[in-house]
Amino acid sequence: MTSTPHVFSPLQEYDLQIMDLESRNLNSHLPFQKCGSCGQMWNQWPDFIFDPAVRLLGFQAMPGLPDANLVIFVHCCGSTISILAQRLRHILPGPEQAGDLPSLFDTDMCNQYCRFIESLEACDRPCVNARDRRLILMLLRMKESDLEDPRRK
Repeated sequence: MTSTPHVFSPLQEYDLQIMDLESRNLNSHLPFQKCGSCGQMWNQWPDFIFDPAVRLLGFQAMPGLPDANLVIFVHCCGSTISILAQRLRHILPGPEQAGDLPSLFDTDMCNQYCRFIESLEACDRPCVNARDRRLILMLLRMKESDLEDPRRK
């Protein structure tokens, strides 16, 4: 039985390459994120998320391109740091498939939360962006509840 190879977009192909490198730990010398203003580096995502000097500011949905959605943080130096939501989606529990969901951004069915960066409300709509809204709420809970770094359990 032969299977038809899946054709990936350039963005998906790049993501697959990054995930492959991460899974093989070949890019362990690269930091997860670096502040563009002061140069502070965070080696892995928990270092960044659990840093008390980093505050979650908001969420920016990219209409028609959900893989470009951004989670926006503020560093204590005053700089904003944007992280592609897809880089943090792996922390969501269970299967978080949103590929089959439509984007309801700015339609009559939309709650309009994604129109405002500072809106951190949960969304109950069957929309591809609702997954990332759950992600930002999870990040807030992680920061606020002073959860233990999951890598050290």
